[in-house]
Amino acid sequence: MQSKNKKAKKQTPFRLFLKSFVRTILVLLIASMAILIGAGFGMVTGYIKAIPANALEIITSSVDTQTTIVYDQSGNEIARLHGNENRIRVPYSKIPKNLINAFVAIEDERFWQHNGIDIKRIFGAIFKNIKTGSLSEGASTITQQLVRNKLLSFEKSFKRKIQEQYLAIQLEKRWTKEQILEEYLNTINLGSGAYGVGAAAYTYFGKDVSQLTLAECALIAGITQNPSYYNPYVFPDHAKKKQEIVLKKMLELGYITEQEYLEAKNQPLVYVKKDISAESAYKHPYFVDSVIDEAIEILSEKKRISEDEAENLIYGGGLKIYTTMDETIQSTMEDVFSDPSIMPKIKHYDASGIPQPQAAAVLIDFSTGAVKGIMGGRGNLKGVRLLNRATMSVRQPGSAIKPIADYSLALENGYTAATVIDDIPFSIGGYTPRNWYKSNVVSGKRGYKGFMTVREALIWSANVPAVKVAYNLGIQNVYRNLKRFGFTTLAPQDMNSLSIAIGGFTYGVKPIELTAAFAAVANSGVYIKPYFITKIEDKNGITIFERTPYKRRVMDEKNAYILTNMLQSVVTARITVGVRFSYPVAGKTGTTDDSKDRWFVGYTPNYALGVWVGEDKPVALNYLTGTNPALKIFKGIMDRVVSQKGVSSEFIRPAGIVERYVCKESGKLATSLCKQDPRGSQVIKEIFAEGTEPTEYCDRHVKLKVCTESKKLATQYCPTTIEKVFIKRDNPIWPGSSVVPPDDYMYQAPTSYCDIHKAPQEVVVPKQNNTSQQQEQSSAQSEQPSSADQGSQQSVEENLPLESGTTQSSTYSSQ
Repeated sequence: MQSKNKKAKKQTPFRLFLKSFVRTILVLLIASMAILIGAGFGMVTGYIKAIPANALEIITSSVDTQTTIVYDQSGNEIARLHGNENRIRVPYSKIPKNLINAFVAIEDERFWQHNGIDIKRIFGAIFKNIKTGSLSEGASTITQQLVRNKLLSFEKSFKRKIQEQYLAIQLEKRWTKEQILEEYLNTINLGSGAYGVGAAAYTYFGKDVSQLTLAECALIAGITQNPSYYNPYVFPDHAKKKQEIVLKKMLELGYITEQEYLEAKNQPLVYVKKDISAESAYKHPYFVDSVIDEAIEILSEKKRISEDEAENLIYGGGLKIYTTMDETIQSTMEDVFSDPSIMPKIKHYDASGIPQPQAAAVLIDFSTGAVKGIMGGRGNLKGVRLLNRATMSVRQPGSAIKPIADYSLALENGYTAATVIDDIPFSIGGYTPRNWYKSNVVSGKRGYKGFMTVREALIWSANVPAVKVAYNLGIQNVYRNLKRFGFTTLAPQDMNSLSIAIGGFTYGVKPIELTAAFAAVANSGVYIKPYFITKIEDKNGITIFERTPYKRRVMDEKNAYILTNMLQSVVTARITVGVRFSYPVAGKTGTTDDSKDRWFVGYTPNYALGVWVGEDKPVALNYLTGTNPALKIFKGIMDRVVSQKGVSSEFIRPAGIVERYVCKESGKLATSLCKQDPRGSQVIKEIFAEGTEPTEYCDRHVKLKVCTESKKLATQYCPTTIEKVFIKRDNPIWPGSSVVPPDDYMYQAPTSYCDIHKAPQEVVVPKQNNTSQQQEQSSAQSEQPSSADQGSQQSVEENLPLESGTTQSSTYSSQ
């Protein structure tokens, strides 16, 4: 009894309250869990009940999917997209076992064991998504994929996933595994417009599916996870790497032996395309393909679905896609690319029968950013999902990058068109840029022009001044400037490479991005990301996307106009541009140092057009002689567009542009000496953004008295002298030195006195000893020019300004 009393005493009010509280919390937790489970069960039940009653019938039937229609800028139909047309139905019995095993291995390795959903894979995907903090890992079985593809419901949501899993289980009850695989392999999107393995076999290997090798089966199976990225015609390296992954997985699962794996891995893949249906092709394939690519990007982002799901929706979802295409311009570009009098002569065909050299062009309305026409290659215009070199290929831009990389940034940072750069030998950190032109001083050597304005440096496409500008601005700033102009293919190592100033990139640039950069200059310094689609409607006419162009200012309006004016000079000077235009054109050529890529990118007051020429596997284009082939194509297209569409008379000149007469040797206000340069007047009229015009007068021209025999500065002993105008260079370079002197070396001011004519020898009469030392000193002094004489040799010359009329003195020191 005492023990019981002690225990009773220990049950204090606090302990009783704590027990009661814990019991209450446990009851609440259990109740909450029951409610959540009940709600979850109810929600799942609701989702399942919401499935259309005929869903399974749709999945198991062969009902054609709805057609997507593509329209041009005027609302005219230009293409119909339906995935069922480019399809060859193949019964399960005729599908190679290797092809079936390849798909099962890479898509759903437990396909033969599960009942429609793979529980192990689901938990594996959940774990991986939690670990990575993303939702990138999926767990769809082949059965689920078939359900999704047939119903065309791709939104990523919990509701859709529950419905998809339920229907997969039901489908497995109705169909055998073989029936499911047959339908899946006959409807899956395999890129290049091919739906099903039968169409894919003809599209990629030009043969019946029953004739596919193990290596070819593995390649086709690898395409399905991302038909655009693994398209072997567009990205052969991607496709090959994926094929090897598929083969490795087949080996791991015991579908093939080690020897079969090695033989298939090493088998060369030869792609041969055989068109299986003329109806699957559409007009204007390069533009329509670009629309499809952009629609895939838009839909995958808007609906949060994969790219292959987006492509399936495009080919069977009954969409209406409105585009920027001007059919007149697009047809014109296609005509030019088929004109042998304009296009470079075909040198050879590659293993797939594609003519080489190839070309690409893109035309943009720079005021809106809308692409009006595009050509991704020459040759076949009846294919679909072709390699579009204008949007996909990455090539070295050569000198075509200079206006964007260097001079746009220079104008934004205090340079003017008249700023003078000395084109002389230059090295920094072991990097020594070379110009493309030959020396006029040393035969067979790359040359240097000497003093050049920024405008002249661009006209001559000089490499050394461009690199000097980039170095002075900071190569990291040049890199960032290129990013602002929309280039997406720059590598991190490019940030520390001065060679990007003249087009030497790790990878290169895309033609469409280079054209868009020039379009930004034409558009008064406002960059607009180029686009093909203005609006997308779903099958019910509901707008699911409407374009709002992406814009950003990359240059001041006045500086953009000055750069345009400089680029006009490039065209009219005809130093690197060998054709004439009857309308205003601003533009720049580009040729890589190894001549593997040729470019011309330019614009009229209405349109920007970029053209690239080269071989798909880069080789030197030395066999293309005469006019730059890219320039020839540019003119062929633009001449026709101008005749069809007209052209504004001039580029719009903004307020705040002023003109000054300057000396092109100094970039400063001109003086009378600038007109007396032995090469002729060096006075030019230049334009400036108001506030950046020079206020100082030229101090580079000096007038000096020289000996006519030694050509050096005259002394009092030179019998004949002449006054000449020279240019000052801080560190003159003369022939005979270890470096190639600039072409203007002979106009440099001499820096030493005549050493031919000296003081006459004097007869020394012996005198008293106490004066002999004084006489020797006097004699020694008489051999040197007096201080007054030295001043006269330096020729203090009146510099008469051309505009102000005031007088200035300019004294040149030879020290």
